[in-house]
Amino acid sequence: MQSDAEVLKLETGDEAGITVVRAVGDIDLSTTPSLREMMERMISQSTGTEGTPHYIVLDMREVPFIDSAGLALLVEVRKRFYSVCRLALLIAAATQPERVLKLGRFDTFLTIGYSFPELKAAGVTNEAPPAPPITTPVSAMAAA
Repeated sequence: MQSDAEVLKLETGDEAGITVVRAVGDIDLSTTPSLREMMERMISQSTGTEGTPHYIVLDMREVPFIDSAGLALLVEVRKRFYSVCRLALLIAAATQPERVLKLGRFDTFLTIGYSFPELKAAGVTNEAPPAPPITTPVSAMAAA
């Protein structure tokens, strides 16, 4: 029988059109398989704008601990699904996961923030990018 410390509770939701996987509990060797399964399922079910990768947010604000198996899973998700999905992390300040993610320089290849507005300001959105302006080349204007 698993103790409460070995259980990772996972919930899914949507925040402004972005799929969110909310984790509550430790992310470690014993809980990583269930998180991997959930992330794979959410990535396969969510879709981005045609031709552009979409974002999924892993909300880790209620994760007090992450070990090397959890960190390896974040790298695996980034590598395996980068062509179709971008992973962003929500974390709590002054926690073990924050320290480990910063020491491991995960912020150099993942978008990490402390709130949804901060992630949005960093470009985490699944909205279609604006169409580029239609411009007439200067050479075509001179020929007219």
